Amino acid sequence: MNFKIKNPIILVSLLIALICFSLSLWQVKRLYWKNNLINNLELAYTSEPINLKTITGDLGNFKFNKVIAKGFFLDEQSMFLGPRVFKDTVGYNLITPFMLDDSRYVLINRGWIKEKKINTNKNKKISIKGIIKEANLKNIFTPKNNKKKNLWYYIDIDQMSEFTGLNLMKGVFLDLISSNELQEHAVPNNSRVKLSNNHLQYAVTWFLLGIVFLIMNYIYLRKKNGN
Repeated sequence: MNFKIKNPIILVSLLIALICFSLSLWQVKRLYWKNNLINNLELAYTSEPINLKTITGDLGNFKFNKVIAKGFFLDEQSMFLGPRVFKDTVGYNLITPFMLDDSRYVLINRGWIKEKKINTNKNKKISIKGIIKEANLKNIFTPKNNKKKNLWYYIDIDQMSEFTGLNLMKGVFLDLISSNELQEHAVPNNSRVKLSNNHLQYAVTWFLLGIVFLIMNYIYLRKKNGN
C-alpha cells in the first residue's frame, strides 16, 4: 500500500504524535528524578539532627536537613506571613529572628497563629529543633510584601533583613519542629514535605495520546487510499 503524506492535516497530526511521545519520555525522566528526590528527603527527615553552629558555607546545600540550635528569639522583631489556614481558620505564620550562640541570626517559622500578636519570652535562652527550608520562593501570582503593615506573602531574606535591621542568614530559614519552650501562641508546622509523584500516570497518558494520533492517521490514510 503506497501512502503519500502530502495532506497538511496528516503532517500536523504526526507532529502532535511525536510531541506526545517526547513528553512521555520527559515524564519518565521526571519520574526517576522525583523518586530520587523523595528518597533523599526521607533520609534527611529521618536522620539525626545536625548542630546548626557546626554548619559552615552555603546553608542552601543543606536544604531539608534536620538541625538543632540554641539561642534567643527576638520576639519584638517578629513578622507575619499570611494568610495561612489552620483547621478552616485564617491566620498567619509567625516568623521570628533567632540569635544563635555564635551571634548569627536565622529566621524561624514558628508556626500558625490566629491573629497578629507578639508574645515575648524575655530573652530566655532556649533549644530548638527545625528543618532547613529554602527562602525567597515565589511565583508570578505572589503579591508584594508589605513592610509598612508587617504583612508578608513570602519569606524574602533581604527585605526581612532590612525590616529587622539584622544580618540574617542568606537564602534559608528554619521550620520549627519543637523547642524546650512551651509555645501556647503558635502551632508548629508539619515540616515534612509532601511531594506528589504522578509522573508515571502522565507518561502513560502522553504515550497513549501519541498512539491514538498514529492510529487516527493510519485509519485516515487507509480510507483515503481506498477511495
